Order: sequence, then structure tokens, then C-alpha cells
Amino acid sequence: MVKEMKRLLLTMTVVLLLGGVTVYAAEDDNVYDDAGLLTEAEIEALNEKINDLEAESGWNVYAVTTDDAMGRSATAYADDFFDEYSPEQEDGVTLLIDMDNREITISTCGEAIRYLTDTRIDYILDDAYTDVSNGDYGACLMTMADGVAGYYQKGIPEGQYNYDTETGEVSRYHKLTLAEAGVTLLIALVCGILIYTAVAAKYTLRFGTYQYDFRANSKVALRIKQDNFVNQTVTQRRIPRETSSSGGSSSGRSSTHHSSSGRSHGGGSRKF
Repeated sequence: MVKEMKRLLLTMTVVLLLGGVTVYAAEDDNVYDDAGLLTEAEIEALNEKINDLEAESGWNVYAVTTDDAMGRSATAYADDFFDEYSPEQEDGVTLLIDMDNREITISTCGEAIRYLTDTRIDYILDDAYTDVSNGDYGACLMTMADGVAGYYQKGIPEGQYNYDTETGEVSRYHKLTLAEAGVTLLIALVCGILIYTAVAAKYTLRFGTYQYDFRANSKVALRIKQDNFVNQTVTQRRIPRETSSSGGSSSGRSSTHHSSSGRSHGGGSRKF
């Protein structure tokens, strides 16, 4: 009887220790399969892919499934998930399969908004839609992760800009190339030399022997000048939103909005 009790206690201790290790490892992962859609092999592959992406980009990246969005839209759920799990890191992405709203979603934050424009996100969702429609949820999330990694490697597209859909504010991105920096520095150097030479020559009278007759030409005249403020007119204009009819002109646009925490997010979603 005593031996059986000891054996039972030992077994319970091992189970608890293993359980503790398992919980700790789960907290370290980047895949949160709350809806139970993924196999262990799919979770392991996704974690490996996401870890590589995080090491390369410096972002925080999460792959999430849920069957209860708690009354929120898929976009709001993905935004809030990133804000909760990444309170200090601004840059990153949440990849979501929402079985409650039947929607796949990509939420971007910080630097990731610049890389993943509206057009690029649409392309990723197009590719992932086939997988999720066929019930291949692991492949769907892997396709989205591959798409994010691919566009990160391509870099921020030329002409990229953030467009705040709530305020109409536009924030354009421009990266100064090495050639542009060299030309700018050369122009500044030449202009500086010319200005210095002209001013130095003028003050040392190198351009002639002219002597200014200050006695004959000196005169002081004091005047009182007063400006009276009459009125002012302020004109405000809201920048209209671009529509899909604008075609290629919006290919570099990243539409943004604010989550419940006030953070600026980009992204997109697709019903399935």
C-alpha cells in the first residue's frame, strides 16, 4: 500500500512538472490555436517560419485562430490581440483565422504598415483564400506568413504612403538613396564655396579700389511704422478617400485605422 502511494505521488509529480514545462513552452510560442484547427506538426512548422521572420525583420509576428471573437469584428480582434501581446513593440503583424466571423485577417502595426500595403495584403489574402476555403487552415496561415516574409524581403515599395481612413491624414515615405545623398552633399559644398568666395572678396574689396564716402552718403531717417491687424480667413478642406476606381494610383497606399487602445494599424481581411 505504501509503495503504491509513493508510486502514485511520483507519477503525479512528473505529470505536474511536464505540464509546467508544456505551459511555459506554449507561452513562448507565436502560434495561438484557440480554435483547435491545427495539428502539432503545423504548429511547429508555423513557429519555425515565424521565428525566422522575426529574426530577419525585428517584428513581433503572431498566427492566431479563434472561434469566439467576443462580439468584435475580425479586424478588431486581430488588432487587440497584437496590442495585448506586444505592448512595447510597435512593429509587427497578426495573422488571424476567425471562425466566429468566418474571416481571415492580417493586422499590421508600426513599420509593417509600410511594407504591407493594401495591394500586397490583397495578394496575400487571395492566395490564402483557396486554402481556408478547402479547410486547410495550417496551409492558410503558412501562406500568409510566406507572403509577409516575401514582401518584407522586397522592401517598402516606391511611392508608399499611409492614409488614415478616420482623419484623412497622409504620411508619405521617402528613402534617401546613396546617390541622392551624394549629389545633395556635392551641391551644398559647391554653393558654400561660392558664397564664401563672393562674400570674402566683397569685404576685402578685391573687385576694385572703390572707396565709400560715408560722410557724404550717411543719413539717418527714423520712421514710425505700425501694422494694424484687420481679420483673418481660415479655409479647411477634408481630403477625400480614394476609391478602387483610382487603380494603380493607390497601389502604394496603406490604409490605417486606430484600434481600441489608440494604436495605428493597417491590414485587411477576407470572408470565407
